[in-house]
Order: sequence, then C-alpha cells, then structure tokens
Amino acid sequence: MKALVKLEKGVGHVELKTDWPKPAVKQGWVLVEVFGCGICGTDLHILEDTHKNWPPVVLGHEYTGRIVEVASDVTNWKVGDRVVCEQHTLACLTCDACRRGAIHLCQAKRSPGWGIDGAFADFVTLPANLLHKVPDGVPFLAAAVCEPTAICITGLDRVALQVGEKVLVVGPGPIGLITALLAKASGASSVTVIGRSSSKERLELAKKLGIKTYELKNGVNPIDELGDSFDVAIDSTGAGESLSLAVSMTRRLGRVLELGLANGPEVQFALNSAMTRSLAVHFSMSSEYSSWDRALAFMASGKYDPTKLTSVYSLDDWQSAFHDVESRKVVKAIITPKDAASLDQVK
Repeated sequence: MKALVKLEKGVGHVELKTDWPKPAVKQGWVLVEVFGCGICGTDLHILEDTHKNWPPVVLGHEYTGRIVEVASDVTNWKVGDRVVCEQHTLACLTCDACRRGAIHLCQAKRSPGWGIDGAFADFVTLPANLLHKVPDGVPFLAAAVCEPTAICITGLDRVALQVGEKVLVVGPGPIGLITALLAKASGASSVTVIGRSSSKERLELAKKLGIKTYELKNGVNPIDELGDSFDVAIDSTGAGESLSLAVSMTRRLGRVLELGLANGPEVQFALNSAMTRSLAVHFSMSSEYSSWDRALAFMASGKYDPTKLTSVYSLDDWQSAFHDVESRKVVKAIITPKDAASLDQVK
C-alpha cells in the first residue's frame, strides 16, 4: 500500500512508499480504510525532527475512514462503520493521570503518526476501544477535522464558556479559527479573532464565516480599540506575548485559556497583569473522551461546519500540502489516498 513514512531520525527522511506493508489486525483492533487525514503542526515538526518520533513510522494522526476488517474479539464494531479515533494509544493505564481517567495526558502513550503507524496511508489499524462513530450526514471531510475540534472543545470546557459571553481569540491558525467557530456556535454573544498582517487572508476567511476580526497594527494598542472587557480570552499560538495580550484584554475575574505550545521550554508572561485582574488562567492539552462524540454531534446538528477551513490534497501530492501548510497558504490541509469526491460521502 501507499504510506508517507518517516524512515529515520534527523531532518527530512520522509518519503511516500508505494510498497509499505498493509497492517494486520490484532486482537482488540480494527482495520480502517483511510478516507482523509489532516496535517497538523506536529507533522511538520516530525519532518524537521523537532518532535518526538519512533521511525520508521507512518505519519498522520487526524484521520477518518471506514472499517474494512475487525478482530475476532471486537463485537461492537462492524465492517462498513465510518469512524474517527482518539489519539491515546498505548496509554499505560497505571500512572496517576490514567488512574484519574485522563489517559490523554499519559506520558507513556504512543499516538498514531509518531509513536505507532498513522494514517497518511491507504489503511491504518486502530484500537476498537478508542473509536467513535461518524454520524450519517457528516461528510468524511468534516470528520477529518474531528481531532482538532475535540481539542478545542476540551479547552472550552476548561473555561466553562457560558451563553452570552464575549470571547477573544488570539491567532487565526487552525486551532484559533476552530475555537472561534465553536464559541460562536455555542452561544457567545460576540467572538473576535485578532492576528498580525501576515494572517490577513485567514482573518478575511474568519470574517466571511461571521467572526469579528482585528488586524494588529504597529504602534497601536488593541486595547484602545477593542477594550479589556472580554469574558474569555484564548491564545492559540503558544507565544508569550500573545498570552500576555490575552491577559491584558480580559475583564477582572475573567478567564484565559492557552491552547498553543511554545517553540521553546519557556516564555515570558504578564503574571502581574493576570494577578491584579484575579484571572483564572487555564492550560489545556489534547482531548477528553466526551469531546469526540460532542464534536461529531455538533457537526451533525449543522451548527458547526469545519469544511470551510479545509483544502484537499492527494497523498501523492503530500509535498505541496506540507509546503502550503508551512507557508500558511491554507488553514487546514486534508490529505486523501482516494479521489477527492470520496470525502463528500455522508454515510
């Protein structure tokens, strides 16, 4: 089968193989025919060898597809089911996080796409206990965005977003725009996304999707134009100055959420501003179990449609897809080993 593989440690060493072995089903697992898999920043970091990985390994962890084979001991799934899958494979189940039910925070887990073979391929094997059924009516293209959507829902749960609240999102990247769409669909009275001039096209897209936008200007303090009364402010970038900006624009006793990862081990942060405002500052990593079904249900309701953020590429054209993501030409690139029209299937 075809598979995009990180062959060895070091910068690069990623190749599209045409003779990669088709994975075999083992007890408790299913074999899934891949319809779509999104590119995450993690994939770029694996290409650059700045994220942990265990080569040789097939890349890709934001996937959806159809079950084509089930192990003999799997009774609650059948051939033909459309599925997505959580990323918490090989969680140890014995550490403190796992014992608390937070397997998504297990340090021992080996997620598909870097720890075990992922889904930039024709087929992928997945553990049955981490699967979620894609509802009829939800196209594969939307389901391919379920993993980042679940991450954003888990984050919004951390800040307990309430109907009618004003929300600020710093950074119009994939996570920022998904969070903004979710907040708007969840009843926020207003959602504003702010970004630099380099993100002008993404800000224009957000505006077309009904989100208020603000372009940062040199020498202009956004507080002077937007105020500092947001109930919830969310940073999706992981940059210290962006988190500090979110803090400075949040009302007293408001809440701040960090959804981004920093490029280094430390960032500078406006602690005194957060302290004097008595803010609740939350950090959220990965996704909880319940967020997945809610993400799919939200898609099925018609209130949230992530497909407008997507651009589709063939697996053969993976280099163009990676380039366009890295150069910020697209928001969310979806790679498919099939024809693009297959992503429109809804049952």
